[in-house]
Amino acid sequence: MLLRSLCSVCLLIQVTTISAFLYDTSLYVPKHLDFLLSQSNLTRDIFNGYDATLSPIYTKNDPTKPIGYDPESPKRWNYTILLYSLKLVEVIEPEEKVSVVMEIMEVYWYDPRLTWNKTLYDDVDYFYTRQANVWSPTLSAFGVNDLIDFRDQDFRLVCVNSVGMIYDYVSVRVSANCPMDVSRFPFDSQICQIRFCLPVFNAAEVEILNTIYQGVLKAEAWKTMGNSEWKLVNISNRVETLRYDDGFGNLDLGIYEITIRRNPLYYIYMIIFPSFIINALSIIGVFMKGADKMSRLNVGLTNIMTMTFILGVMADKIPRTGTVPLLGIYIIMNLVIMIIAIGIVTGITELRSGKLETFLGPPLEYSCAVLLELATLAMFFMMIGFWLDDS
Repeated sequence: MLLRSLCSVCLLIQVTTISAFLYDTSLYVPKHLDFLLSQSNLTRDIFNGYDATLSPIYTKNDPTKPIGYDPESPKRWNYTILLYSLKLVEVIEPEEKVSVVMEIMEVYWYDPRLTWNKTLYDDVDYFYTRQANVWSPTLSAFGVNDLIDFRDQDFRLVCVNSVGMIYDYVSVRVSANCPMDVSRFPFDSQICQIRFCLPVFNAAEVEILNTIYQGVLKAEAWKTMGNSEWKLVNISNRVETLRYDDGFGNLDLGIYEITIRRNPLYYIYMIIFPSFIINALSIIGVFMKGADKMSRLNVGLTNIMTMTFILGVMADKIPRTGTVPLLGIYIIMNLVIMIIAIGIVTGITELRSGKLETFLGPPLEYSCAVLLELATLAMFFMMIGFWLDDS
């Protein structure tokens, strides 16, 4: 009995301590209680007879006729998308795919069944409720590889105001197809589109609007939206209608277009600069005085194998298109310079004899070596010029 009494006393002390710790008198003032009562009355009245499985979209129209052909019918149902934040996750060039995380406000779609006179409910102008309690459109990404919704299905909330406008919040990862122009690789910029639509509904029934939060449009915000290889340089929005001849399949697409620019520094110090050093030293080795023919050829062939390997590494980073990228042209030109060097040395070695020894000896070799070194240097500075031009 004594042990049970002690346990009861300890439990009472714990409950009292917790209650005192959590109790906040500001949450229980009469005004707050009156608000909760008014909100309960409001939600009881407007949800009485409300069917969350039925859409409020007007369907008594003919999609094959021009929009607005019936002056007595309501205007198209509006749905607005507000881009609140964006973060570039990855760019996979061989697959021509870009992945972004987007924070989106589904801003204000209209449901006339959820309207009330706020003066009748103590001026309650809006309330929050579970999304399952109201009809909500299904926002989908159009023409994408993957779409991941980070929201918990059981805890989605919406806000409903007195004029029947509703909005909620969406956090998604979108992997979109992005055709890439790699002609200036690694100094390239890419323009990618992320497109959203409301499936099932055609353009005659639903009008999609999209906009961007003003804070996102600031250049300072773009610095945090890219990643280590790519930086965001522009973002824009527009709406296009996907049109078909029958009119029935027309669909409004809310498009967000991002422009990203590659950071080429990795390719400069991992490919461009090493290729320049290798080529410059190989030319010296090929034209080195006193070396035999086989030693010179070995230097040249080793250079060619190295450049071929670098080409293979680069090929894994770009899509298989018909365009030769700038970096590929640079490496191929280095290959050509080395092949010319090998050809000159081989030719001079074969043609040397008697009277030609003086002319085809060191003077000609040194002149060719200097010209090829200058060509290598010019190619290197040309690539650095592209980098400085983009900076």
